[in-house]
Amino acid sequence: MRFLENSSLIGSSGRMLKLFCIFLITVFFVFSQDSLANIGEAYGFGSRIASLAGAGVAWGGGAYSAYHNPALLALESEKKLFFDWSIVYSKPKFKPIQGILVQNKFVADSPQYGNVDNDSYRETLGQELGLSYRIFPEIRNITVGLVTFFPLSQFAYMDTGEAYVPEYVLYRTRTQRPQIELGLGGYLGKGFYLGVGVHFAYTLTSNSSIFINSGKSTTSSMRFAASLRPKPGFYSGILYIPEKVLKKFSIGAVFRQAVASDNSMNLNSAARIIGSFPAIDFNFSALSVLYYDPMTIELGSSWQYSDTGRLYVQLEYQFWSQFQAPSLLIHQPQTKNCGSTDPQSCGTVAISPGQIPDFQYRNLWVPRIGWEYAPADGQIVYRMGYAFRDSFLVGLPTGNGNYLDPPKHMFNLGIGLNYSHFMGYDAPCRLDFNLSYQYLLTQHIVKTPGNEVGDPPDDSKIGSPEYFSGGSVYGGGMTLSLGF
Repeated sequence: MRFLENSSLIGSSGRMLKLFCIFLITVFFVFSQDSLANIGEAYGFGSRIASLAGAGVAWGGGAYSAYHNPALLALESEKKLFFDWSIVYSKPKFKPIQGILVQNKFVADSPQYGNVDNDSYRETLGQELGLSYRIFPEIRNITVGLVTFFPLSQFAYMDTGEAYVPEYVLYRTRTQRPQIELGLGGYLGKGFYLGVGVHFAYTLTSNSSIFINSGKSTTSSMRFAASLRPKPGFYSGILYIPEKVLKKFSIGAVFRQAVASDNSMNLNSAARIIGSFPAIDFNFSALSVLYYDPMTIELGSSWQYSDTGRLYVQLEYQFWSQFQAPSLLIHQPQTKNCGSTDPQSCGTVAISPGQIPDFQYRNLWVPRIGWEYAPADGQIVYRMGYAFRDSFLVGLPTGNGNYLDPPKHMFNLGIGLNYSHFMGYDAPCRLDFNLSYQYLLTQHIVKTPGNEVGDPPDDSKIGSPEYFSGGSVYGGGMTLSLGF
């Protein structure tokens, strides 16, 4: 059985194959999907691993191995440089949430009922790039790899989402950011391979000052300054392929460190709204975590059980119990400079600090299974995969807050077309396509009596009286793979 890692596969696929390719590309552009997490965690980089439900720890990562398992980079091959380029497009479709309480006395002056805008979750259109190069093939086959993802509709999109109104907390922005992975792999001997990698996050710090004037001969001003610093998150992988089975069986493991892209904002504001009376200053700081990737342990295996078939299994343990919410939390708001040295001269003005609902999070097991079938001619490879991901929230949000993360079933299909030449060059080439359907289980949320701080029943919790969550996710992608 010859898969792309060391294939030299030939040829024309015929009229029916071309029609099938056109069909896949058409479906790819018609349907859409989104992810509950970063691209690699939710689907896997590249259409091949995506069609296998992300089970790429033990085999098949190609040029995207720097993410899936950097130990895979050091696998022997006739080629020295591998290049993968992919396009992905995604968008979720959630159940409508209508006629619920969206504002109560806890967050505003008066109650208000309305609908939740579930169409505000942005689609993901982006490109992936994977490169691997054998820098020292004579020294343990040391190989370096680079994997990136960049959204095409914007460089990055940041939105902390709603703190109390129903919010699919992992769907808002986590695929709307650049993703960069660097990996290094080498062969240890006796069938063992080792790799290390780094995932880049960042820290955003911003300061803003505002002064508002209301007089005819005055002006208002504002200043904003921000700094962005990279923050690395490390991961490592190991791979074992028994030498006597000639790459028909492999087992791999990856450990990923938790990493958060956080945001710190300081605001100093003042307003002179009546003549020449002294201005009232209002100052506060705010903190949030824009993107969070949990610590993860991944264990996987692949088994080539026949000349035409290979099976992939993978089990992950994701440490979501330490999840940091993206909501922007206001700290220590203060008013001062009210025209007197007396701290009480501002009257009875008291600014309430921010408060985020106390959600409980849990760690998750995520099973994945994939199957790959290559007929004897080796021109076409068929793939399918399935994975299940439970909710990382403990119980339903019947109390304070409305963070949503329904469990989901993930179904995947794919096809690979292998060629021995690319545009006249003696370079093996493969085109991969994948389709994905995710079913988010329906959840019925019935809010408990009283508001968020236990006031009498004349005020209710946001989200009252009840609503349903869930939905579907459709999508697909394509990948061009080359070896030189």
